[in-house]
Amino acid sequence: MRKLLFDFITNNSEKKWYPWLLSILSGLCLGLAWHGALPLVFIGFVPLLEIERVISISDKKFKGWKIYGFAFLAFFVFNFVGYWWLWYASYWATFGAWGANAALMALPFLAFYHTKRVSKGKYLHIDFVCWYLTFEYIHMFWEFSWPWLNLGNVLSFYPKLAQWYEYTGAFGGSLWILLLNAYFFSFMVSGRKIVSIFFYLTIPICISLYIFYTYEEVGEEIEVVVVQPNIDCYSEKFQYNARTGEQNTTTYIPPAKQVDRMMQLTKEAITPNTKYVFWPETSISNNIDELHPERSGDIRKINQLMSKYPNTTLVSGADTYEIYGKEPLSETSRYSKNIGYYDVFNTAIRFENNDPLQFYHKSQLVIGVETIPFPNILKAIILNFGGSSGGLGRQEERAVFSNDTTAVGPIICYESVYGEYVTEYVKKGADFLTVITNDGWWNDTPGHTQHLAFSSLRAIETRKNIARSANTGISCFINQKGEILDPIAYGTMGAEAGKVRLNKVETIYTQYGDFIARVAAFLAVTMSLIGVVRKKALRI
Repeated sequence: MRKLLFDFITNNSEKKWYPWLLSILSGLCLGLAWHGALPLVFIGFVPLLEIERVISISDKKFKGWKIYGFAFLAFFVFNFVGYWWLWYASYWATFGAWGANAALMALPFLAFYHTKRVSKGKYLHIDFVCWYLTFEYIHMFWEFSWPWLNLGNVLSFYPKLAQWYEYTGAFGGSLWILLLNAYFFSFMVSGRKIVSIFFYLTIPICISLYIFYTYEEVGEEIEVVVVQPNIDCYSEKFQYNARTGEQNTTTYIPPAKQVDRMMQLTKEAITPNTKYVFWPETSISNNIDELHPERSGDIRKINQLMSKYPNTTLVSGADTYEIYGKEPLSETSRYSKNIGYYDVFNTAIRFENNDPLQFYHKSQLVIGVETIPFPNILKAIILNFGGSSGGLGRQEERAVFSNDTTAVGPIICYESVYGEYVTEYVKKGADFLTVITNDGWWNDTPGHTQHLAFSSLRAIETRKNIARSANTGISCFINQKGEILDPIAYGTMGAEAGKVRLNKVETIYTQYGDFIARVAAFLAVTMSLIGVVRKKALRI
């Protein structure tokens, strides 16, 4: 096999089509891994590493930018194949998202090229691994954050293989995948023994399977209910159809009727033993004034329902707002001549008997849809073109909702993609987690199944049970091993009662977070600086 590869490289490496073919091949391998072809992710970077090798030893000018260009093409294909379904929600904005994310994902290869050049290749591609991990880590936190394609996430579709994430988090998976790509490239170029590659591939799998089959869930069981109203985002939930640009004159369901549906589904599933009920993201779509929630008819109806179940807590998604008056108290505040400055939130609300409502505001917001990146800079530009004055408000501190001696962490939609972010709920005292979401924007495409799978990783990382309530699906329960239980099929209406365990033990990952990525970032910078210092020393 290696001889065939070597002959192919020798005979074609100088041909113009060679890097183009490798670039597209790399993107296809990585993208298809997000749709079930897991083995391809372990060789997906090999063509890109070969492009870097060929260009580096050539006599071409602007080598770094040529490598960056081919990396951009590969990652554009990766983005397109990995989440083509985003096109269903937003046409040209999705094309821009593919391009912008690809441009960012290609930067580690540019950094790797320069580090390798100044170090003369002494790090044996460890610098490549560290730079890519550094990028993934930064991509979790900055204004253009979109970590959907972080490599460790691909194991979410195979939770039996990701059990060691309770120690390393998803960055442990990214590290494993990147190292194996480097090993496979070494096998192709320099003849590294394939037996050693097989060893590094199978040992983590064997460890994970052992943990999976020996792990016993811990904690007291309680009963909870998840509700799935199945209200179509385009034709039923809102008067305006975002896909067709027309008014939903015949299919629109008024917000009060939407709440009535969820109340009816709740009544059908709730029992005297139910401790928690979960409704999806933005279930209460009549904007709620957080300072005066009692003015809302929806809130009054829900309070009347919950008064009949004094031992049950309801957690629901809602659209809420808070009025500030004359002063803008946040970067995201908007202005109205009638009320002054105010913020709009994507919120989780806690209802319990006649207790005061508790609010948690979604903080990890979707770029372009819920938040404006770098608002101090871009807000003025958007205003000049007639756009909104701000995105949604956010809450930096995690919150937990309690019921007697139990507490749940309310994760709203996109927040479930962020591993270290979710651990903050656990540190605040959450005994289990809920994900309330609305994945109907992508219809019945891989979008909602990918998002569901990421929750399996959060369950493994924290060893916390998850109750998931999704508007159109899939609502379900996820145990501490990441297994999806009792799913309500996508596109159906229903409610399901199930058991979750209250695990009060913190995992290693919960305590230390993404330490692998932080170490990698330190090593990447250190290796680059050492290379620069050595190069300057040789000139003296």
